[in-house]
Amino acid sequence: MKKGQTENSDVLVKVKPWQVWYTLVVLFVLYMMDYALRSVIGPMTPALKADLGLSDTEVGWLMSVVLIGVAVFALPLSYLIDRWSRSKMISLMSVIWSVASLLSGFCINFGQLLATRTIVGVGEASFVSGGMALIAAMIKKARRALVTGIWVAAIPFGSAFGFLVGGFVTKSFGWQAAFMAVAAPGIIFGILAWFMPDYKIDKAALNKAGDVPRSNALGSTLKEFVKIKTLPILYLTIALEMCYVLGYVPWVPVLLNRTMGMDTVLASSVSAGLALTAIIAMPLGGWVTDKVSQNNPRNKVLVIVVVMLLASIFMAAGTYLASLPLFAIGVFFTSAFVAAQLNAVQEIVPAYQRSTAMGLYMLTGYILGGMWGPILMGAVSDAVNIQTSFLVISGIGFLSSFGYLWSSKYFNADYHRAREVDRAMGLLETK
Repeated sequence: MKKGQTENSDVLVKVKPWQVWYTLVVLFVLYMMDYALRSVIGPMTPALKADLGLSDTEVGWLMSVVLIGVAVFALPLSYLIDRWSRSKMISLMSVIWSVASLLSGFCINFGQLLATRTIVGVGEASFVSGGMALIAAMIKKARRALVTGIWVAAIPFGSAFGFLVGGFVTKSFGWQAAFMAVAAPGIIFGILAWFMPDYKIDKAALNKAGDVPRSNALGSTLKEFVKIKTLPILYLTIALEMCYVLGYVPWVPVLLNRTMGMDTVLASSVSAGLALTAIIAMPLGGWVTDKVSQNNPRNKVLVIVVVMLLASIFMAAGTYLASLPLFAIGVFFTSAFVAAQLNAVQEIVPAYQRSTAMGLYMLTGYILGGMWGPILMGAVSDAVNIQTSFLVISGIGFLSSFGYLWSSKYFNADYHRAREVDRAMGLLETK
């Protein structure tokens, strides 16, 4: 931006208010079901071990294989989103993951469950990429982290729903019925997603943006990403953080059952309650992020540093002392950084690369970290106990805070460089 110029509009999609609300509601429900499918298996663990003779490590694989499916397909599907349609891809993928969950209810052995759970992951691979790109396009920067925080509050709702269905339905009707119960909403709202508004990139403007011609080829895009100093550091750090978060969440009912003496139903209910603390933590974290980063964008990364330190320390303390209050505080802080993280990844890349950037976020985050979390938890639990698993995973979360601190060094320069590209493409108005 030249001296004296200011951004007149930082939204890419100008639609009616009801269309924004329609999009946010559909994305919210689908994000709920995304996480319900992940958490539903935790409370099933005793039934799966009894009916199919599974070990904790095998249950860990049923949790992680979803993340593997996400990781492998996130980048190519997200790249396709940027070249085709965010809303239509979200629609197709949500129907696929829901049907795969439905089929899980008909499985009779570990191999079949592993296959259907993999398809669930493939279906989920492009959802966050497309959803975050739509939110970044529709919501002004001054409220973007807050709205993102409200959207990602669907995660605890979904996790709680999955915990409750996994506990109550499994006890009353069997684990097969629990898989089926979480499938229907995704199919219905997947169809509704087809009609969400979207935006298109002008290819001619793309090729001539700035002084250097730009390509929409995947290889060229990845080369451009490497030049964004903040991005590789963020991706590696997010991998550690995902190992921590995605590792511990589905095992919470098991921890409560084995170390705090709760039966399966009570452990599921308490786990749901812990997940729902994020209803406050996520929007609050987004609001704080918006406030502290208005004049200094890098502050959104520093928010993550503080929150991750607090989350990992309190979770480790709660686990070691078998203290539910301390553990709950750790869970609360773990939820508070999500809006800041998602916005950080989106804002250091130009708008035409946002879905692809989120796809690479999912690929590196899950392959290098997230997919190993549940497996690591199960393996350590088999070798020692579930309490030790939570202590190990908390240590990994603690380490990730230092990576976020490192990435903050380059954040502002990369943020302003990305906005220059957006203005050169005519996506941001100036006056």
